[in-house]
Amino acid sequence: MVIETRRIIRNPYVLLIACCAVLLGIPLTAWMLHWNWNASQQSAGLFGFYLLTQTVSRPYGMITAALLVGALIYALRIRKAEWFKYTVVLLLPIILGQLAVNMIKRTTPEPRPYIVWLSQTDSEIDRHFYQVDSAERQAMLSKRLESISVIPQWQKQHWLNQTDSAFPSGHTVFAATWALMAVSLLLARGKTLLATIIMLWAMGVMISRLLLGMHWPGDLLTSIMIAFYLSLPAVYFLCREAEEKRHLSKRCSKR
Repeated sequence: MVIETRRIIRNPYVLLIACCAVLLGIPLTAWMLHWNWNASQQSAGLFGFYLLTQTVSRPYGMITAALLVGALIYALRIRKAEWFKYTVVLLLPIILGQLAVNMIKRTTPEPRPYIVWLSQTDSEIDRHFYQVDSAERQAMLSKRLESISVIPQWQKQHWLNQTDSAFPSGHTVFAATWALMAVSLLLARGKTLLATIIMLWAMGVMISRLLLGMHWPGDLLTSIMIAFYLSLPAVYFLCREAEEKRHLSKRCSKR
């Protein structure tokens, strides 16, 4: 009975679903608490969340992806001859996720929370912000932010760098996809520490998107589900590879 329970707990697909449920707890909790971003609730600890979100922002996201690929290959003890194959399998859902996010954003001009806040006192932003191109949006936003002192300069710059649609959250898709793959593959092998670190990092990134005024809870929820469906084929492929190796090893040992 104990062995069967342990087998279920370490099943990669059970772990994938459990990880997804934990991540979904962030936007669902925000919804249940009727939480909304408010510029007057800025705190000193917000800069720490900004640093977390920067681990996914360009160009640092590429460095983060490289580090995570290396960490997973090392932790899973992948043979050198298979490094390229595993790298492709791990990076493919990340790349597809960002392509999907960019395509959806072009057809869904949902205002970010900070844009909604600014539009309350600026009719120009309220009416025309998403009707102009990116350069004009930045110019319009830069002009409006000059007279606002409650927002720190680093946060203003972060807003200026991301004037596109709020839906969906590219940062969340990136972080959640890594968390889902890592937790499924690592906990199945008993690698608890690294899985926990990656999971906490992903949760921190998601929370940062809410606290920085970049996304609504609904953006995060949809993005997590996108990440779930992207990570599922990768987990299936890598688990099947591991299973085939175990069967081959058993056959060789019996000869």
